[in-house]
Amino acid sequence: MNTVLQARPRNFVSTPTLERTTLRALRYLQSGYSIHLKGPAGTGKTTLALHLADLLARPIMLLFGDDEFKTSDLIGNQSGYTRKKVVDNYIHSVMKVEDELRHNWIDSRLTLACREGFTMVYDEFNRSRPEVNNVLLSALEEKLLVLPPSNNRAEYIRVSPHFRAILTSNPEEYCGVHGTQDALQDRLITINMPEPDELAQQQILVQKVGIDGSAALQIVQLVKAFQSAVAPDMVSSLRPSLMIATICHDHGILPLAENADFRDLCSDILLARSKEPAPDATRHLWNLFNRFVVSQAELVNDLTLKPEAPPTARFHGEEEDDAPAPPLEDLIETVSQEVVVDDEPEAQVLQVEEPAVPVIPEVQSETVVKLPAEPEALVEEAPQAEASVSDASFNDDIETRIFDYLDATGTASLATIEAALGLNRFQMVNALRSMLDQSLIEKQETDGQPTGYQLSSN
Repeated sequence: MNTVLQARPRNFVSTPTLERTTLRALRYLQSGYSIHLKGPAGTGKTTLALHLADLLARPIMLLFGDDEFKTSDLIGNQSGYTRKKVVDNYIHSVMKVEDELRHNWIDSRLTLACREGFTMVYDEFNRSRPEVNNVLLSALEEKLLVLPPSNNRAEYIRVSPHFRAILTSNPEEYCGVHGTQDALQDRLITINMPEPDELAQQQILVQKVGIDGSAALQIVQLVKAFQSAVAPDMVSSLRPSLMIATICHDHGILPLAENADFRDLCSDILLARSKEPAPDATRHLWNLFNRFVVSQAELVNDLTLKPEAPPTARFHGEEEDDAPAPPLEDLIETVSQEVVVDDEPEAQVLQVEEPAVPVIPEVQSETVVKLPAEPEALVEEAPQAEASVSDASFNDDIETRIFDYLDATGTASLATIEAALGLNRFQMVNALRSMLDQSLIEKQETDGQPTGYQLSSN
């Protein structure tokens, strides 16, 4: 039994580059030619193939290449027997018996698609052995499908003029991939599918996952930076970006480098794609986190954050303490933890300093990871982790300065106040949270997004 599909790719994202590729491929298909989408894994070949098949408005037969395929898996084979027995006793003294035994032939997907004029999507066809795909040669060129000899049916099927084939393939250097015979390539129009650019990937994440555009761009940039620095052999950065964005969106994980859940998620998805030793790849990833902590200052204002205890940075694979997390009130002094990586010949210490006071929903504290391997690169980032102040009078002074500034200006954003008063992010977070709790100030919002702070009207 063969299943006919009427497939429509979910949330197909059309970027200008992809739109041009789609238009070219559709022209070739409408002119009667079959096409071959060739490129690395994760570049959207299968999705585009199903989208093109849907644009042709014909039923779809979907096949997946397999090294165990035989020609019969494409065109069909004999399956069982049909027995017919006729007993003639018209003359009571004469008995005539006819006994006939026939093979049953069952069409496979290619035969049905050729006969009925369906669109065949043959995904990763070069994972099947080349001799298996030879049956496509006559179907694509002479428009005849050759079947095994039989007394019960025709040995040739004339291919319907509506039949089209859309083939996809991975590069031949991939594991489990066979070379494609020249005769078959000569009958196809091959379109190379490069990896989508940064803007296209951002649009794909926004439209397919529903994640915020700024957050999508941060995820794409982080994955591409990891690919460039640590995993140049990574086949594609789009698929891991989609994984990270989907999980962040489904579970409310903020895509900020200072978020411990986000760091763990990126570590689980990205580190396995690097061929470097795990400690080296981990160190490079954490260096990227440090750089992104600084660059994500504006993104903190764009996202609606939930208040949570400051995360404890640790290497991927290190277990968290089983003891319950201390309440925020106990985290008045700056916390300093040491995590030792046992995989190195010489133990390396990961030192984390964190703000210990609560954070307001609009912003989140920044956790900076210090690594001894690159002391110069982290000198500029270290001051941003020194935000915990235990002197209540100093906090009151900051609140007074903020109050006076808002009284003079009216409404100002967090970044504007921070720059005008020469405060760092953590001092601003603590002071604004305290003033909000005291109803001294209130947030001004536009379309549900915080745009600034002003003195309370109460």
